[in-house]
Amino acid sequence: MDRVTALPSASRAKFRDIPVDLLRGIAITLMIGANTVPYLLLPPVPFAIRVLSSLAAPLFILLSGMMVTLSRSRKQYGLGYFLIRGALVIMIAAGLEAVAWGIFPFIDMDVLFLIGISLPLAYLFLTLDREARWGIILGLFCATPVLQLVFGYPALPLQLPLADAASGQAGFFLPTLAGHWFIGGWFPVFPWLGIAFLGAELGTIRWTGDTITSFATRQFAAVALGMLGTGIALWALFPGPQIIRFGYVELFYPPVPGFCLAACGMILCMFVIADLLPPACIPDPLRAMGECSLAIYILHSVIIAWIIGPADILLPLPQFLLCISVFAGGMCAFAYLMRHIRPAAAGR
Repeated sequence: MDRVTALPSASRAKFRDIPVDLLRGIAITLMIGANTVPYLLLPPVPFAIRVLSSLAAPLFILLSGMMVTLSRSRKQYGLGYFLIRGALVIMIAAGLEAVAWGIFPFIDMDVLFLIGISLPLAYLFLTLDREARWGIILGLFCATPVLQLVFGYPALPLQLPLADAASGQAGFFLPTLAGHWFIGGWFPVFPWLGIAFLGAELGTIRWTGDTITSFATRQFAAVALGMLGTGIALWALFPGPQIIRFGYVELFYPPVPGFCLAACGMILCMFVIADLLPPACIPDPLRAMGECSLAIYILHSVIIAWIIGPADILLPLPQFLLCISVFAGGMCAFAYLMRHIRPAAAGR
């Protein structure tokens, strides 16, 4: 039997789903570590680090899809809101590439570009009936290996320095934009949009009217473990080349079906565990980071691009873990600052 929690009517505007905030905090914490590895960790990278790094992006993307469902159902936001918010996320992504990294934006399809286009598309996705929605999700996943086989998957995504773009060389790269956005970039539409849509679909299960449906049920746990086990088996049979791109050690270059299934199963297992935890046992620092995960993503990217990367220091694993702990602690302090500032700003 599903465990359902009702939202108190007087506090709905301030309501937060605590387990979801926890998972968002875990996602951004893992992403801080994953994005720092190329600039701070001395190779070879332990396989456990590669596995943990590989969980950050799918968790981040799936939860962004879930947030579309929450905003659409509880706050009654329309398509215009998601178009504007998606455009803002894309502008932030372009700004980070141009200002922080000094590369011509829009070519390599970083994670924020994927999230930006997924927001309005997820809203439209939710207007369809459930059978059509699941058909689209399965279609995105199943088409991915076919498209990779037909069109290929580049070992490295193209990146154009701004200086070259200013000299007029950008036109040479523009024909590759569609290929990188759909197949060969960091987070192309196939299959990553399917993970965002899966998050939106999970949101329709979790948030119904004024209630939260817990995922800590035997049925949901069985589905999660089944997906995880099947995905691991499929991934072991067909692991793909597991390319390391510019030092990024995630195991999803390219994202093969087994990885996608295993990652989604692992995320569902994390939901089960998070819903089983009493609220008092959920670490508040992770909750705080989950409440402002996008702001932390922007800040940590700038720090890596402007401070950690130029320092050109590679550390053994123990020192790396110590530095990452300090880095994450700083981001946690920033999250608490944001938690304090936002209510004060809203009250003015």
